[in-house]
Amino acid sequence: MLEEIHEYISEFSIKAADKYIDGIYDKVERLEKHPESCSPCRNPKLYAAGFRCCLYRNHIIVYEFLENQVEILAVIYSRMNPNRMIDLVD
Repeated sequence: MLEEIHEYISEFSIKAADKYIDGIYDKVERLEKHPESCSPCRNPKLYAAGFRCCLYRNHIIVYEFLENQVEILAVIYSRMNPNRMIDLVD
């Protein structure tokens, strides 16, 4: 997923793409230190599955926090059709 995001942004600027991906990595590092800092997902299907969501600019980082471990499930464009989001996590 990050590769696709980087590829899209790099069409406009490689430097901006690198910076954006670095920002996502920084956000994930913070999640590993503070896994409950983001709330359960607002999307009803993601919420029902017990996932948490964190916003980073135009993307939502979907993750699980189980047994003291953060598992990133998806990085989804925030303006995507909400009904399709669960398909990207499965």
